[in-house]
Amino acid sequence: MKTLINKCTKDDFNYLSKVLDSYLSFTNDKRRKELLVVSDTHPESRKELVELIDKQIKYYASSDLAYLKRALFSDDGGIEAQEIIDDVCSKLKVSIKLGGSIESKLERLVNAVVNKELLDKTPEELSEAFKNLGIDEISRKDILERVKSQGKVLILPIIVEVLGPQVALAIAETIVISLIAQIVGREAAKQLVKELLKRNPFLNVLGPVLWILSGIWLTYDLQGPAYRKTVPICLYLGMVALRDGEEDKKASH
Repeated sequence: MKTLINKCTKDDFNYLSKVLDSYLSFTNDKRRKELLVVSDTHPESRKELVELIDKQIKYYASSDLAYLKRALFSDDGGIEAQEIIDDVCSKLKVSIKLGGSIESKLERLVNAVVNKELLDKTPEELSEAFKNLGIDEISRKDILERVKSQGKVLILPIIVEVLGPQVALAIAETIVISLIAQIVGREAAKQLVKELLKRNPFLNVLGPVLWILSGIWLTYDLQGPAYRKTVPICLYLGMVALRDGEEDKKASH
């Protein structure tokens, strides 16, 4: 994941660092925080920070015992990024296309989660949700008519066609941040909302969480110690990856 983590901004690093914080782990939180302070002005510190965050993500995807056993026989006790993403997909009950880079797999994860959320809403719920985000009535009707005529296979591409990629990405980020907030808590997600609104000031703010999630996510046990780290981090890094365009689309051009 290091290539993708290296694309993170200071705000991204701040968020990832907060998620990784733990009083009961083998991770070096103190060193990570020290690097975070100087990473903007010291390239070597940034490089070390990226390495450390990558290592800590892998650590949380392993149990403490498994981590120690791996560490005895290798330099890195954590599991591989591909395995982490597959595990998160399984936990969230979404399927993604096999193959490709870590970045493309994380992008597919976010797209799959967003489409799953959109598909679970009725047309009336979708219309109300888009209205709450400040989407005008003509665009809302256009989206729902296309969904009705094409069938609820993939809604996100329809949103891209009607509203453009920037607004579609903002809606996707809103849904993902709302899911992250359900896992880490609303208070912890407030900074994410602020950053989302900085990038997308056209969004209409209704509260600390901008999307009312469907009931599908409430049935999943996302509160385990590892999943409270790996699920939010994978979803967040998927959003970071999508900011500069989808890897799959770049590859097809």
